[in-house]
Amino acid sequence: MNNDVNCPYCDTPQDINHDDGRGYSESEKHEQQCVSCDKYFVFTTSISYYYETDKADCLNGAEHDFKPTMTVPREYTKMRCTMCEATRNPTEKEMEQILTETT
Repeated sequence: MNNDVNCPYCDTPQDINHDDGRGYSESEKHEQQCVSCDKYFVFTTSISYYYETDKADCLNGAEHDFKPTMTVPREYTKMRCTMCEATRNPTEKEMEQILTETT
């Protein structure tokens, strides 16, 4: 179990209550009551970002790897590159195949 913070009064681990989206704003102090000692405390929120990288050979001269998005209804399907997520409309031949495939 991964708790968000510890109560500043009794040191009991706490999960921050985000009901109705509360507690996410970085520009204010938020209140919460300890589940153990019942005292109220305040907390601030800091949001950080984590990035992951993937190769996108299609952005460096290779062909895009387009696959159908399989939208419902199928007539609205687009082709999306699996590497960079570029999109395009399917060719007539691709659309014919998409419409005849069974799921």
